[in-house]
Amino acid sequence: MGLSAGTLYETDQYVQGTMKIVVNAGMGNPYASEDEVTQQSWGDLARNNEYTGGVDYSAKSMDKALDNSGQAYKDAARDVMTSHTFSPLGPDLNPANLASAAGLSGDEYNDMLDGSLGPSPEERAKEAEAAQAAHAAHAAQEQAQQGGDAG
Repeated sequence: MGLSAGTLYETDQYVQGTMKIVVNAGMGNPYASEDEVTQQSWGDLARNNEYTGGVDYSAKSMDKALDNSGQAYKDAARDVMTSHTFSPLGPDLNPANLASAAGLSGDEYNDMLDGSLGPSPEERAKEAEAAQAAHAAHAAQEQAQQGGDAG
């Protein structure tokens, strides 16, 4: 009887694990291994998926997504406007060359783009680096002050 109970338990665990793998394949983490999936509870499988797991539908999140989409559109427009290969009429008829032919210098053209599209991705990256460095310097200064106050 003990052998039958053990066999029934193992079969039940196998079937349950297989069902968890099937559910995960339909809506779960595609990077999870079979062992990781079978060790999760049913509740964890229900919570951690692309439909319910960690999705933020708040107004703040939606505003951030809208801002990100808008910035991506502006970056794509800047890419088109600075491309030297964009034109169905030939390589010499592109926005950057036309601006040059109209008498705009490269800096004037970039200033015009900055005015309508905002700073370039490279400029934003430099600003983010500078802000991160300033934050790190400020944190180091605070830590040094706290260390000096403790002694």
